[in-house]
Amino acid sequence: MPAITTAISGLVIHPQKVVGDSRGLLAEMLQDGASSPLVREHGIGNVYASIATGKHVARAAHFHFKNHELFYTLTGIALWLFHDFREDSPTFGQNVGLILGFDRPDGETKHDSYLLADGKFAGVSVPAGVYHAFWPLSDEKVVTVAVASVPHDDSDYDRRKPSEVPGFLDILAGYGMDIPKQP
Repeated sequence: MPAITTAISGLVIHPQKVVGDSRGLLAEMLQDGASSPLVREHGIGNVYASIATGKHVARAAHFHFKNHELFYTLTGIALWLFHDFREDSPTFGQNVGLILGFDRPDGETKHDSYLLADGKFAGVSVPAGVYHAFWPLSDEKVVTVAVASVPHDDSDYDRRKPSEVPGFLDILAGYGMDIPKQP
């Protein structure tokens, strides 16, 4: 399946193969394994899971100076927000929002959705310099898996609060999150 570009340069959605039957679903994350363009371009320095346990409580909420990450949201439903902080980028200052997870959220959403239950599983490729955070929209725990291009390094993070990212408070208010809880 072809990649989908977003309003942020280098922030790319990679639709993934999903097959299933009455027993459940199988979702491939790196369909081409080591020959995947994502692995060849950026390498793998770490693979980890992030588990959000509270509805509307931000997770991630940072950007990296060097690390390029590929995220998959496996359970629950999450609003992911991205902001381009790369001053040399043609999309500097742009925001992108996505709904990622398993089931369709209650009510109407204002962003594109990529949901396992709809067979629209996606990996989101996040370049260094692009801020990323997610907020669970469901009561269910949100489990994400990330593939990172470099091993963990505390000096590679800018951990500003979501309230300090231009436009995020307005987007969150549209989902009934007037005062976001900080990580």
